[in-house]
Amino acid sequence: MVFGKYKKPLPYDNNKSSQKEQENKSSNIKKLKPVNFAYSKDIDDHMNYIFPGRETGLHIDPSGAKYQIDVNIMYPTDDEPYYVLYTQGMSSEDMILPEAVEKEYPEFKRAELFMMLPADWDIDNMTSTYPKHETYWPMQLLRMVARYHYEFFTWVAPGYTVEYSSFANNTKLSAAMLVSLGDDIAIIKTKDNKQISLYLVLPIYKEEAKYKVEHGYDEFIEKYTKEFSSNTAEGWVVDINRKNLGE
Repeated sequence: MVFGKYKKPLPYDNNKSSQKEQENKSSNIKKLKPVNFAYSKDIDDHMNYIFPGRETGLHIDPSGAKYQIDVNIMYPTDDEPYYVLYTQGMSSEDMILPEAVEKEYPEFKRAELFMMLPADWDIDNMTSTYPKHETYWPMQLLRMVARYHYEFFTWVAPGYTVEYSSFANNTKLSAAMLVSLGDDIAIIKTKDNKQISLYLVLPIYKEEAKYKVEHGYDEFIEKYTKEFSSNTAEGWVVDINRKNLGE
């Protein structure tokens, strides 16, 4: 199963590959191409403003799904030692909002997602042809959530939660919640004077998902930020072994 064509931010040494491998690479490049989404540049400019000075690679959606979701990978820096993954393609079409919500929160109509991974995450394996599920699941999760409104003709917003049986064998995290980190980060302003929401996808435990349902989004976020000092970006970086706040 081919997971996608990955464009690394650094030059690739073609001399190290055989002629047959070169032919296969050329074939893959022709089959998998990035889409020029309407707001690609606006999204890139916003992410480069929020997370400056990073090299960026692109993982092209290989699924063949009707709605292509590409994932950009921003590499760690000395000052910010974590990866940033963000989607392009979710905002290609408006989400279907209730009338009252659309009137009060027009920025909810379109959205993109991002996630932060620790600097020691095996990105090379994640972007390989046959990645291990232990490394690939964050990218898969981003794409699944990004397609949700296309597939079910609905909308997502801060506090929206999805649950799965398991992400991978090396973690008990098995759910995810969308989080807004404030207008400076969470609102992308486009050149045509529209707005796109940018939501953090936060992997959580099933007990935490239950806690959020029982106590509400705001109370869970307050508890999370108090525990993990999330007034800094590092507090939102995925930790597959972090403390379970729902127990």
